[in-house]
Parts: sequence; C-alpha cells; structure tokens
Amino acid sequence: MNKEYFLFVNGKKIKVSEEIYKIYWQEKNHENYLKQIDRKNHLLLFSSFDHDGHFEDSIVDEGFDVDKIVQTQMMIEAVRDALSKLNDETIRSVAETKKISHPALIKRKNKILDKLRELLKDLK
Repeated sequence: MNKEYFLFVNGKKIKVSEEIYKIYWQEKNHENYLKQIDRKNHLLLFSSFDHDGHFEDSIVDEGFDVDKIVQTQMMIEAVRDALSKLNDETIRSVAETKKISHPALIKRKNKILDKLRELLKDLK
C-alpha cells in the first residue's frame, strides 16, 4: 500500500509526492527553528510587524531623543545665522556703542568663535 502525501495550499488539500512533502516539512521545521532562535535572542522579525507597509512606526530606538536633536539643530542654525550677520560694519557699530576699539572687538569675537569651535567639535 502506497502512502499518500498532502499539503494545504490556500486552504486546499493538494496531493504531492513524498519528496516534495519531505522537502516542505524540512524547510518548515528549519524556519520554525530559526524563529525560535530569534525569539531567544530577542530579535524582531519583519513578519511580526503590520502588513500595511508602516513597519518603521513599530521600531522605536530609545537611544535617540529626536526632540533634543531637532532643538540642537535649530540652535545651531540660529547661531550660524547670527554669526553670518557679524560683518565688519556690525562690528564697528558695536565697538562704537560699547566704546571699544575695532581691533579689540575683533580679538574678542575671534576668542569667542574659537571657544565655540572647541565646544562644538564634540558634536560632530
């Protein structure tokens, strides 16, 4: 008596050869083994995410504070904008207002910029 082998495809029982049956179950068992190892190692499987194509919403990286990054970038842009406005005419005007010589104010400005570079070099 020959044994018959069946697999279910899309809910339908399909007769297959013994070879196909064994290959299918060998692959299925291997896949289950890999899933078990992934669970043991706390790995996330893409198959466990929503199937609407928005799986990136399910991934949360606790190591990054997005709000803090955005705030920092905005502050950096504000500093760059302010520095770009420090032209020679502005420096002369501030020097007159503060009763400081133009060269002395340029020296102070350069010291401040050097200090800013030193403080910001670790952010790169």
